[in-house]
Amino acid sequence: MDGRDDMTGREGFTLVEILVAVVILGILATMAVTSFLGLSEKYKVETETKQLYADLMDARGRAMQRNRFHFVRITATGYATYDDTSPSPDGNGIYNIGLDNQVANVTVKHTINTVLSGGTPNFTFNRNGIASDTGYIRFSSTANPDYDCITIRETRTKTGKYDATAGICVEK
Repeated sequence: MDGRDDMTGREGFTLVEILVAVVILGILATMAVTSFLGLSEKYKVETETKQLYADLMDARGRAMQRNRFHFVRITATGYATYDDTSPSPDGNGIYNIGLDNQVANVTVKHTINTVLSGGTPNFTFNRNGIASDTGYIRFSSTANPDYDCITIRETRTKTGKYDATAGICVEK
């Protein structure tokens, strides 16, 4: 040991050291915000998918519980479900605009695409909860969510992930 104190003459940080630290913090902050926005978008798509799934399951359950048809109407910007109440008391199995009782009416942020066997984005759950159409419903997004589509079968409904290569909804 030569008796020198390594801190002799050093009072603080240099301007270059402070600038390097600020630049590093800025880069880390930018990365964190970008990552958060990506996760937020994925979360929103998954939330919309799960909400539609819950509303479809509710419509199917109501159809069986109340022993009447339930109608599902889907557009690119949202969807609605209806209880067949016209004519009173148990309806007639035909969707009557403005007369059947609306159960759910949801507007979504992400575009809804439907690929159903009937060729229209509308279908029905009969008194036994059996769907009148089969196929899938998906939410379009640039994010890569774990869930972004729903398969519709006569007797079951499941969430899944859209496979763009195969053009199908893969159930999970």
